[in-house]
Amino acid sequence: MKSNLRILFILVVITAITGVIWQFQNPKGDLSANVQADFAIADTSSVNKIFIVDTNGRSALLERSSDTRFWTLNGEYLARKDATDLLLKTFTRVLVKGPVPELQRENVLRNLSGSGKKVEIYQGGDLPVKTWYVGTPTQTHTGTFVLLETPELGKSSEPFIVHLKGSVGFISTRFFTDVNEWRYTGVFDFPGRSLAQVTVIHHEDPSHSYKISSDRKGNISLENGAGESISFRDTIKVQNKFLRFRKVHFESYNSHLSEESQEKIKNSSPAFTMIVKGFDGHSAKFDLFWKESGDSHFDGHDGEHMYGLTSDGEVVLVQRYVFDPLTEVLSDF
Repeated sequence: MKSNLRILFILVVITAITGVIWQFQNPKGDLSANVQADFAIADTSSVNKIFIVDTNGRSALLERSSDTRFWTLNGEYLARKDATDLLLKTFTRVLVKGPVPELQRENVLRNLSGSGKKVEIYQGGDLPVKTWYVGTPTQTHTGTFVLLETPELGKSSEPFIVHLKGSVGFISTRFFTDVNEWRYTGVFDFPGRSLAQVTVIHHEDPSHSYKISSDRKGNISLENGAGESISFRDTIKVQNKFLRFRKVHFESYNSHLSEESQEKIKNSSPAFTMIVKGFDGHSAKFDLFWKESGDSHFDGHDGEHMYGLTSDGEVVLVQRYVFDPLTEVLSDF
């Protein structure tokens, strides 16, 4: 009896040791353990192109540019840097939680085929080094169903549940195809000490208009709308106001307006005009228009949003939280 117990104990110990060794050799989320689960891109600095397409035919082509820190979108626009950076982080931090349970496998494959998004990742060649088929989140929203395709192995038959190292959630929302969501929303972009001059015109009351100028040493001067020099006591306040214009973004290209309403705005007089110039000669102009709401607390204007008109003549949606501080009246100085 004791001999049998000793043998049983030895078998249990051997099984436990084998399990520990297997865990170390094949840790959960180790992408190298299965070539069909090798989703990660170790060197994202060499990724030069990303192509995302959904089952409705909408697509976004993102290409790295050598001329700017921004990627290009569909060869026509600048892409949002935060969104492209997020994709690159996703490619390098992705981990596999495990294979899709057998009972769910057929349904997951069907959903990937019917509503998944195809994500092609390029590293300089004509063919993508890896292609992800990104599906829906799991029921617990702690992972995402994804299937891999590579030039060497073709399209995998085995989908996996993936997540990101150090975070909880799903990744499917990062791969969108709406061009307006991808487009860079910067109004003004003057990094470092490149900003030279800011002009804010109050069309409804020109006496509130102002211009702030700076020399390359950072010395600030202030003028009213008539071009007359204005003295000021609080230099820090004027400098802070000036520096606010270095980096400004609007909310979205989705203004939720019909073409007719957009044309009406373009042909109307703006409430404010901002003209910002840099030392390199680059300048940008942005017009602001009231968004009506009937709210008596804001003179009938929307308290949260306005419409903007870019230098390229596009109507966009802006947050007053961002732009109200930029349109303060001259007397506030």
